[in-house]
Amino acid sequence: MKILAIGVDLILGLMLFLPPSLAAQDKKLSSLTVGYPATSALFTPLWVAVDQGIFAKYGLDVKVTYIRGNRVMMSALIAGEIQLYQGAPETLLYYTSGGGDGVFIASQYNYVGNYVLMTDPGITRVADLRGKRIVAGMATPTYRYMVKILEQAGVRKEEVTFVDFGTSGQAERITAVLKKQASATVLSPPNTYAAEKQGLRRLLALRDVKIKELIAVTGVRKTFLRENKEAAESFLRGYLEGLAVVRSQPHISMNVIGKYTRQQDKEVLRKVYEELVPDLPRIPYVEEESVRATVQGVQSLDRGINLDPRTLYDNSLLQGLENGGFLNKIGAR
Repeated sequence: MKILAIGVDLILGLMLFLPPSLAAQDKKLSSLTVGYPATSALFTPLWVAVDQGIFAKYGLDVKVTYIRGNRVMMSALIAGEIQLYQGAPETLLYYTSGGGDGVFIASQYNYVGNYVLMTDPGITRVADLRGKRIVAGMATPTYRYMVKILEQAGVRKEEVTFVDFGTSGQAERITAVLKKQASATVLSPPNTYAAEKQGLRRLLALRDVKIKELIAVTGVRKTFLRENKEAAESFLRGYLEGLAVVRSQPHISMNVIGKYTRQQDKEVLRKVYEELVPDLPRIPYVEEESVRATVQGVQSLDRGINLDPRTLYDNSLLQGLENGGFLNKIGAR
């Protein structure tokens, strides 16, 4: 018995010197499924956190699933098929306006950057789109962006025709312009570079238009947040570290972008990364001004939407992590 006791003490002592990552492997990981709506480099921090096993450090087994279309994403959230999503704010706004309990706990951007207006080569200025067809579904944020771009150029939305190809992704929208089914669309990297290589014109970077809206939000049900606060906080820990890795590790980040977007052109990946990094926040707080602007934009299309912006976001988890010094713990990346 004495020998057994010594053996147990020795094992326990050795465990103190095991790396945290190995110790975490002995614990059962909590499973989370996160939806994302596009093969866009916007989601690189999420992809990196999954690909590099960062979430596992915080006790989570996170799986990501590609879901096209706000309504499909909303249905998956309601059904519990996903617990969180990253993507367009409309998913949560429509869900909440219908009586749902949605809330934003992070927003990667509070303004529209990293998007580009891509056009047929014959279009040399925004005013040339007068009388033309533009690929942008009216239920999507790209429609609102296009309306603001047109207004700044003195073109009324009634002077163009918006066409919608259902839940078609960015690759399909590129094809529509290439086939002359439309003259313009809004894309994000790496699709912008793919479109350029195929002959479309890079007409306008949307960051120059200075549109204040939420982009790449993290949305969740309040019920889930209330019942699984620790899991939600652990997700944000992994996401914050993912952001830090993307800012500091170009090789890892470009490999992950290539994996998820199936883009293997190293020059394209380099451009995508260089365009992505300057806009990434250290802490993805949700700004009320951007929530308000996003709600107003959705209300301009659907007067039935009645939401109080102040009830739609919760920065408390991120604030707790910042105040607790978490960002210092993951290193000055």
